[in-house]
Amino acid sequence: MKSARLGAFAPQTGDIRIVDVPVPEPGPGQVRVRMLLSPVNPSDLNFVHGTYHAALERIIWNQRRPAADTRVYYDPPRTNPCPVPPYALGGEGVGIVDACGPGFLARRLRGQRVAIAGGPPNGTWQEYTLADAKRAVVVPESVPDEQAAMFFVNPITAYVLVREVLRVRRGEWLLLTAAGSALGKSVVRLGRRYGLRTICVVRSGANTAELAALGADAVVETDRQDLISEVARITGDRGVPHALDCVGGELAGRVVRCLGVGGQLVIYGTLGDSPLQIPGRDLMMPAARISGFLLPVWMAQQTPLKLLGLLRAVRRLTVEGCLAERHVALPARIDESQGIRTDRQATLGPGRGGLRPGQRSRAVRDERRSGIGRKPESQP
Repeated sequence: MKSARLGAFAPQTGDIRIVDVPVPEPGPGQVRVRMLLSPVNPSDLNFVHGTYHAALERIIWNQRRPAADTRVYYDPPRTNPCPVPPYALGGEGVGIVDACGPGFLARRLRGQRVAIAGGPPNGTWQEYTLADAKRAVVVPESVPDEQAAMFFVNPITAYVLVREVLRVRRGEWLLLTAAGSALGKSVVRLGRRYGLRTICVVRSGANTAELAALGADAVVETDRQDLISEVARITGDRGVPHALDCVGGELAGRVVRCLGVGGQLVIYGTLGDSPLQIPGRDLMMPAARISGFLLPVWMAQQTPLKLLGLLRAVRRLTVEGCLAERHVALPARIDESQGIRTDRQATLGPGRGGLRPGQRSRAVRDERRSGIGRKPESQP
């Protein structure tokens, strides 16, 4: 089968290669999925560049490793190692379960169209992949492949940040940066659904009209408006109790100054690729706080029952359209001779399109139950 793989951490996506590898066999509790479509998310690029691995090398529990152990881990007990290349890329997608390993959860999914959470070493940017049956969700026919492929990373992150981490209550203000991203729009739609008030921070006016139509209460365009002055005006000089940032750098410092008494900022991304710039007293005077968030780490701390309820809630909101991305980019193709490229030679990048295997990119619904699957492809 064809697989989009990385041989070593690399600065450019051009180092990804399409190679032939054996079709994998599922083990206990696993399903094999014939992929139809998979998104390109910023987190996928972290596995290309080695961003997660480099960050974990700085964490306290990875400082005193045995000399013979070069791995770094996501957890202090060192049970969850960070993968290193070579591996298949791709963190999520949609496909058909065509084989299953031992276990009730796996067997009940045979033949179903499922959204899956994956990631290296068993990435979704290949014709077939293996997935944990507990991370596979049956998708209703009413949800198209393009939406189902993006079920996990953006919708679940948005829901967890708003409902579980910050626990924003009806009528409270929530400020979010990079609001024009797929995840940002999901947060805005959740705000409208649950009666939250959102302040969307964007660089320019390109997404202002769409965000307003989705239900944003205010949009601040930083290329022409002062963020702190605008938030003071919007909130009647009280500031916001909740904020989400995925940019970092100098912008995160300004967001901290927008927090009210006891306010909280959650950092869930580093698109700006620069360190936070936050004077200590900007936190001390309002007794504000900052916390970090990484979805896999949060999910690993939850009970199976909690995760089941989470998946059901997000599935319901996706079917209702609350967490469904309305504008899906043109798919890219996995091409054996030219590697990964988009159908119109557009640049491959976060939110730019979906990856499918082979040359055909349409009519997948009629061919789901037989033949080779299509292949894979958004957030802040």
